[in-house]
Amino acid sequence: MKAKIASNQPTFDPQTSDPHTDILATLNSKSLDYAVKVTDRLIQIAIDNRASDLHFDSTASGLLIRMRAQGILSELAVVASDKSSQIVARVKSLSGLLSYRSDVPQEGRMPLAPGRADARVCTLPTLHGERLVVRFSIAQSRQWELTDLGLTQDIYGQICKSVDSASGVVLVCGPAGSGKTTTAYAMMQRLAQASESTRRCLVSLEDPIEQAIDGVAQSQIQPNVGYTWTTGLKAMLRQDPEVMLIGEIRDAETAQVVFQAASTGQLVISTMHARSVGDAVARLIDMEVPKHQILAAISLLIALRLVRSNEGIDRDRILIVEKLPPIQTELREAILSESCAIRIHETAVQQGMQTLKEQAAALFQRGAIDEITFRRHFDLNREEQ
Repeated sequence: MKAKIASNQPTFDPQTSDPHTDILATLNSKSLDYAVKVTDRLIQIAIDNRASDLHFDSTASGLLIRMRAQGILSELAVVASDKSSQIVARVKSLSGLLSYRSDVPQEGRMPLAPGRADARVCTLPTLHGERLVVRFSIAQSRQWELTDLGLTQDIYGQICKSVDSASGVVLVCGPAGSGKTTTAYAMMQRLAQASESTRRCLVSLEDPIEQAIDGVAQSQIQPNVGYTWTTGLKAMLRQDPEVMLIGEIRDAETAQVVFQAASTGQLVISTMHARSVGDAVARLIDMEVPKHQILAAISLLIALRLVRSNEGIDRDRILIVEKLPPIQTELREAILSESCAIRIHETAVQQGMQTLKEQAAALFQRGAIDEITFRRHFDLNREEQ
């Protein structure tokens, strides 16, 4: 079942709209299809705002609905308690979940309108009822290239050098909505556009495929039929790949396979949820990737943030990039001796790394971003790790 999306819904701007404005006020709560209309409207608002997530929180006073767009978590509405279960049931029905099971976590997918990707839905039992998070994966119509991302000349050069390498791990990190997937796709786009004499065998494993790239054999996992990350990775390694795009490193097994593949001659591009390069290294160690493989295989490790810009509609967000310096004596020792993100971060700074927070502060000083945006991404009272 696909979510039916209307086209003329009320708009919502997370920067300027009053979070307490009831965007559902025009709907008749007594109508039999109220839950259907509420769900459709909320999904449309999320899509219109290119939201990454839609949150449904069951509380003592009702169903709190919030949206994360451009990194900002904004309140959309509160639905009365007597209607909460109907909204939750509707979202679960669209996602192929068991509406009568509210005592266990569930995961599913919500197909969207044609031309879009889909949304992943997960539930969690809580004190006052279920909590649902809808994570959107909107199909990208634009073919982003590295030159479109606003990268500095140094970062652009480092990325090109790394993706042109024969082997190694290129890891792109950041929170949700930071531009990880777009950046990884732009890397694959560069490789796919290579001349015939330098073109390589390009294969991807994704969940979901957000954009078709000519020249890349793209595969999407299907857990409901047993096609998991593990089975997909094993099958991919038998396809004689030279370059692999692994959509996301989510667990220890995936991380270990990625680094093993890079150690045996493949170039692997992947993403990971981590707030900084130090945090990313610490997570890899926690996932039991051998430290010697981390040291030997990492070709490029960058962390990203997309920050809202004051510089006009032609550039509504600015991408800032933190890059792990070349792993030399001090940084090598920090990784080998500890798995602490703070120690790795501090050592990288000593070796000349410009942090995400420092770059954001420079943007704030020149007026490119405002103080609210800066504070939203970076706590002023502590050093970002």
